[in-house]
Amino acid sequence: MPKLVIGASGQTGRRVVKSLLEKGFKVRAFVRNQEKAQALHDFLNSGEGESYNDRLEFFQGDPLDQSQLMGATRGVDKVLTNLGGSPSTTEEEREAIEHYFLIKLIQAAGQNGVQQIIMCSSMGTENPEAIPRLAKILQAKRRGELVLEKSGLVYTIIRPGGLHNNPGGQPVNLARHLNGFGTISRDDVAEVMVQAVVQPAAGNRIVEIVNYETGLPANSADLYSQP
Repeated sequence: MPKLVIGASGQTGRRVVKSLLEKGFKVRAFVRNQEKAQALHDFLNSGEGESYNDRLEFFQGDPLDQSQLMGATRGVDKVLTNLGGSPSTTEEEREAIEHYFLIKLIQAAGQNGVQQIIMCSSMGTENPEAIPRLAKILQAKRRGELVLEKSGLVYTIIRPGGLHNNPGGQPVNLARHLNGFGTISRDDVAEVMVQAVVQPAAGNRIVEIVNYETGLPANSADLYSQP
């Protein structure tokens, strides 16, 4: 069955799609329009690497629309969502993207028999006051996390530190709570999300992740065996 990636054309989402395809999975990429579909297609097929067109399908629509989420989740077993707002979004937009979206997704996933939802959130959702500039969006993300935690569906909530676009491959520290903040490559965030698809130990876990020299590779088979 294909894996559904929501926010598939974003900076992290496109890396999630690529990692899934590289591992042989079929992927359904949820994008808002043809322009974003083309951008993802170009990203995946740049250079001289393998073409993934035979295992990639696009679903175009609005991820905040309940009926379209129903269609997108039909026939998939796992959903990986990178949907998120920015500090510049309005309060209404923030709640729609970070909170109410999860309610709609869970309803659709439950009706369609989705086995697991893997969500990219953010460090700081349980202590938003530590980052005043991002406090409101972190509070909204936490409301979304709580909806998923209480949904009855198998979930994995991944909370990366500060994101950057440098190449991945550095060790990753993963734990329920890390000491302090840090940064992490989007490549490694994507790989941690994809490992949640294949590692049973990722089920019903909340983990914080940063790049740190004492960690494990993001693609380690023991990544989620850490406490």
